[in-house]
Amino acid sequence: MKKIRSLDLKYAGSQVFYFAAFCSMMGYASVFLLDKGCTNSEIGIALAISNIIAVFTQPVLASFVDNHQNIEMRNVISIIALIVIVLSAVLYLIPGSTLFVLFLVVTIFAIMSTIMPLMNSLAFVFEKYGIEINYGLARGLGSVAYAFASMVLGYVVESFSPGILPLFYIIFTALLFVVVRLFVLPKTGHYEIIEEHQKKDDVQQLSFGKFCMKYKKFIIFLLGFVLVYFAHTIINNFFIQVITNIGGTSSDMGNAVFVAAMLELPTMALFSKLSEKINCGTLIKFSIIMFVAKHTITYFATNMIMIYIAQILQMFAYALFIPASVYYVNQKVAVADRVKGQSLVTMSMTLSGVFASFCGGILLDAIGVHEVLLVSAILSVVGAIIVCATTENV
Repeated sequence: MKKIRSLDLKYAGSQVFYFAAFCSMMGYASVFLLDKGCTNSEIGIALAISNIIAVFTQPVLASFVDNHQNIEMRNVISIIALIVIVLSAVLYLIPGSTLFVLFLVVTIFAIMSTIMPLMNSLAFVFEKYGIEINYGLARGLGSVAYAFASMVLGYVVESFSPGILPLFYIIFTALLFVVVRLFVLPKTGHYEIIEEHQKKDDVQQLSFGKFCMKYKKFIIFLLGFVLVYFAHTIINNFFIQVITNIGGTSSDMGNAVFVAAMLELPTMALFSKLSEKINCGTLIKFSIIMFVAKHTITYFATNMIMIYIAQILQMFAYALFIPASVYYVNQKVAVADRVKGQSLVTMSMTLSGVFASFCGGILLDAIGVHEVLLVSAILSVVGAIIVCATTENV
């Protein structure tokens, strides 16, 4: 495999602008919708619906691209980016009712979530020409972009108004559109298509039901993780409510998210070396305990210093669990069922997001921020016990 620096830079740019756009949307969803007069319950339901739509549209879009090899992936991403730009312009320029705003927000967020698998797959479109794109570096830069966007937007929103956020949807998505359109083979150079001969796996793939029966302990492990990630998502989706409850502002929220996102990069970058020295099962248990510690400190937080301490633990919680779970599935699940295993991890995170978005908003309105954080911390502890009891050394 050979490398072409210009393609690496362009792909890194696509990840940077995608996650900057994603931050301005999902990261500041509560800030924007509260400013538009939405209740916590309405915000939670809106975020849940956008996640549910994405769960169904992601595989549909992926199948469409797989079944129409003559259609370039960058063209599909470009068309979707244009749709997001148009809808964001409508949201920014045309005043409307709360229902109208919620409809546009749900649609925009769902569309942006839908193209995430395509953004990942874009890194491998030139492999048939023997060209390797540095996906790991690009994804890491995407996290850095999310961190900086979160910090900057916090100050922008505080200085102006949350109503300015759709303008950043437009700017970042337009930059994404430009970079994706430029993601083509350089005209100078000779490229030969490498023929790939793949052997069919002789092992019979299991149905979903048989998979669950075969890997009972793994399924219980995922159920425990759903409880832990439920608490994690509630805090993320309603972070502005958590921050303002202790006297913080949107800029404080931006800084806190910046700290957590930036600290993800070193952990993920060093994970392969770490996994060579420490058993993957042990790393998962440690990361889950750090999730609980993060959620517990957030519950007891009375000032921004405690929030920052909790955010620092992100490097030992989320940033460690994500790569560890990938390694764990690859080592615990048979080759023929690995994709199914990885998909179930992703699905458990998505389902946690749906429940957290839906229930979190309703609970915030019903019992308050402090009480919701207590419920989240308790569920996190229960989930951690289940995960630690079902995680095996590999």
